[in-house]
Amino acid sequence: MRRSLGFLASWALLIVAFAVCAIAVVAEAMNLRESRRFRRFESVDESIEKNRRATLDLLRAEETERQAGIDSVISSLSDVQTTLRDFEDTDQTILVSTAENKVYVRKNREIVFEAVCSTGKGTTLIDKGRTMVFSTPIGKFRIVSKEENPVWVPPDWHYVEEARKHGLRIVRLDRGDSIDADTGAATAPVREASILSWLAPEKPASTVAPVLEVRGDTVVEIRNGIERELPAGKMIVAGNSVVIPPLGVKQRRFDKILGAYRLNLGDGYALHGTQQTAQLGRSVSHGCIRLGDDDIAALYAIANVGDEVLIY
Repeated sequence: MRRSLGFLASWALLIVAFAVCAIAVVAEAMNLRESRRFRRFESVDESIEKNRRATLDLLRAEETERQAGIDSVISSLSDVQTTLRDFEDTDQTILVSTAENKVYVRKNREIVFEAVCSTGKGTTLIDKGRTMVFSTPIGKFRIVSKEENPVWVPPDWHYVEEARKHGLRIVRLDRGDSIDADTGAATAPVREASILSWLAPEKPASTVAPVLEVRGDTVVEIRNGIERELPAGKMIVAGNSVVIPPLGVKQRRFDKILGAYRLNLGDGYALHGTQQTAQLGRSVSHGCIRLGDDDIAALYAIANVGDEVLIY
């Protein structure tokens, strides 16, 4: 009897143990499932927060760009207002007759100034597929600025025109380049002495070709080891070539070509003086309006920035 009771008690304990283990396993499974659910929720929350930050950053960027656009518009309006103030109507108008080659100033319906001028010759120049027409533009303009003792920086077409006039070719001298001063052919730039040049045998000075190079704001000729600056504002000819120096050098700036005064109309056009006074009254310019020294001085004295200029 006691043995039966002991056996039954053992089975009961075993069943209880299994039940406890089953409950523990189920509880752990539930805990694991809940943990996974919480992690999934955390991942979703992180994704939502990440998207929220990205959206906020995008909105901020759009707002910054929108504000920049508004600031740009406001700045442009301010510039326009300033320009309009600079070009308020004056009580006089400058008239240019390309048919008569005459300049007039009308003030209060009366002609207060009259002078002979030269206007565009109307010829064309084709260079590298580009066609340039040397005519004085017809229309309504304004004086945008006034200059005393203006300096002329000739465009490339001036060198092309001069070269063709004398049957020469064109060669460009850019910074870092070197041109044979006697032939106009491209050469290797003259380099300063180095250790390697000391080891190599030197050529006699008489065998080294004279060259043209750019040094800072000027063009120099190096001949027999002696460097000489070329005259400012003078055409450079090397052999049978007209040399076009780069912008910014002294040789590209010509003084007194435009006389003592210039009234700028924009886009490179102007009323200015001239050294070619014998051509006044004829259509011979490249588009600008040329006047004699006394006439441009008188016109400069009475002209104002903002004066309307009618060219017909």
